[in-house]
Amino acid sequence: MASVLIVDDEAAVRSVLRRMAESGGHAVRTAGDAHTALSALQTEGAEVVLTDVHMVGPNGLWLADQIREQFPLSAIVLATGDSTIPPIESLRRGIVGYILKPFQRRPVLDAIENGARWVAEARALQRP
Repeated sequence: MASVLIVDDEAAVRSVLRRMAESGGHAVRTAGDAHTALSALQTEGAEVVLTDVHMVGPNGLWLADQIREQFPLSAIVLATGDSTIPPIESLRRGIVGYILKPFQRRPVLDAIENGARWVAEARALQRP
């Protein structure tokens, strides 16, 4: 089970993703924007951050940059309806993948599980 933070500016999307993640046994919190997400990470952390790319205010790529800088042991999954995200985005450190809208349960759970594995491996590399 992973701790997951879902970030999307649409409440309905957050709700759907929450239900999907919880159905896989994950502990889930949500945030409606990038700044709220960073505050949540500072207070409670999260192993996996699943963030929408296109949000009002700072977007998901901006948030991914902030997470990599401030919380390098959190995995990032980008969520988007845009299947033309430049491949270079998926090469950024900490981004373990992306899921496409409309969301389906299995790809969402697979992305979270991949993120949790990435975190476990990153933590293992930091141990002396």
